[in-house]
Amino acid sequence: MAITFKRVNVSDKEITIKLTRHAKFKITQRNIDLNDIKQVVLEPELTKPDKFDSSLIHFIKFIKGKFLRVIGRWESKKDLLLITAFYDRRLIGRNK
Repeated sequence: MAITFKRVNVSDKEITIKLTRHAKFKITQRNIDLNDIKQVVLEPELTKPDKFDSSLIHFIKFIKGKFLRVIGRWESKKDLLLITAFYDRRLIGRNK
């Protein structure tokens, strides 16, 4: 499954976010809006490399009263493979 979003803050380029089966299942199970995922990827407050897989990036943003963490890997300059997304309760004490 691929979803294309316009990347407004990088010279009006478009990116494609591809969902793994796991990501599709988990965002449905966790009731996470794809527009929220889009916002986190395009305008993260924080990005961090994964501790175990250097090809993965964690995009984090405080949205709708929670921290949403989106984990993915750039397959090319325009293609992001979404691995998973979840509301990160570990960051609750750090909210705005």
